[in-house]
Amino acid sequence: MPARRNLLLVGQTPPPYHGQAVATKVIFDHDWPGFRVLRLRMAYSAGEANVGKFRIGKLMHLASLIFKSWWVLLRNHPCCLYYPPASPNLIPVLRDIIYLFAVRPFSSGVILHYHAGGLPAYIANLNPVLRFFARFAYGRAKAGIEISKSVGESELTFAPVNEFYVANGLDVPRLASVDERLRDGNTTRILYLAGLRATKGVMDIVHTAAELKGRGIDFIFDVAGPWQEEDTRRSFEEAMEGAGVADCIVMHGRVTGEEKWKLYQNASLFFFPSHYESENFPLVLIEAMAFGLPVVATRWRGIPEMVMDGETGALCEVSSPKQFAAALDKIISSEDLLKAMSLAAQDRYASNYTRESFLTNMHRVFETVIGEKGGVQ
Repeated sequence: MPARRNLLLVGQTPPPYHGQAVATKVIFDHDWPGFRVLRLRMAYSAGEANVGKFRIGKLMHLASLIFKSWWVLLRNHPCCLYYPPASPNLIPVLRDIIYLFAVRPFSSGVILHYHAGGLPAYIANLNPVLRFFARFAYGRAKAGIEISKSVGESELTFAPVNEFYVANGLDVPRLASVDERLRDGNTTRILYLAGLRATKGVMDIVHTAAELKGRGIDFIFDVAGPWQEEDTRRSFEEAMEGAGVADCIVMHGRVTGEEKWKLYQNASLFFFPSHYESENFPLVLIEAMAFGLPVVATRWRGIPEMVMDGETGALCEVSSPKQFAAALDKIISSEDLLKAMSLAAQDRYASNYTRESFLTNMHRVFETVIGEKGGVQ
């Protein structure tokens, strides 16, 4: 009888709703044939506003998670540990260091799945003591998984035994028909969906709207997502009124489920001017492509790997409202170009970023790393 191949999955699933949590939920929800899978959910933050911030309750949860991990790993030895490292911020990195130092010795090997960008650069700038402990905690994993080929710096810094690239993938409940979307009147709806903060490019919405209005374009920006910075919210509202574009911007707040899918369904384009410190491989761009939305975005981190400039959308420099407006204007002004980009976006999604392709590639990683006898190869 073949040995049981045990795998402990540890990670954050929604809430809060952000890319890593959503991708981790896809992994948690799968059955993983050929493996005996155990799951421990991290629950450090109930909402986006608490992500990366210190709370006493988080220390208690960390201690609980360590004890639960010990219990699972010891009772199911040999057992491989799957763990997604945190974003490049001090509190989450310290949490990772403590957890991995405590738990790794009890596993038969660790698989680190790097969702957030910028971690190696952040570690390199820590003080020498923390840098040493961080490199020891993350270093020499049995496998390191990158989600973007263009941001493959973790394997150079942390030197895993096995290196993999696995693009994220999602299924959406309903794909929009390109023809249905294009027939909806003359007003072009441009969707922006993200956590609302300065480095996500939220202020660029106001300045780009002013540029588009000056060009005489009939448009609406649908802006969806929770505010993550109060000072940015105030600056945004003041700038929107000052630029005279309040009538062109509709704020939807946090959206999930059918409300979110309806926004995608009603949109013609997707706008994503991010230069977020932890940006890597935004899941909202996968959702946008699935709905056939041409994407106007920045040349930042893994985004150029997802958006084919001139084919499925347009790439611009960071913080460049004039470039954003010109790119949006070009696509809006040509129904043929809009339709061609919409079809190309859906094709790219179907070929590269479905849930099935993501899980197939992740299964290949687990098969490669975890040996036939339940240990790691």
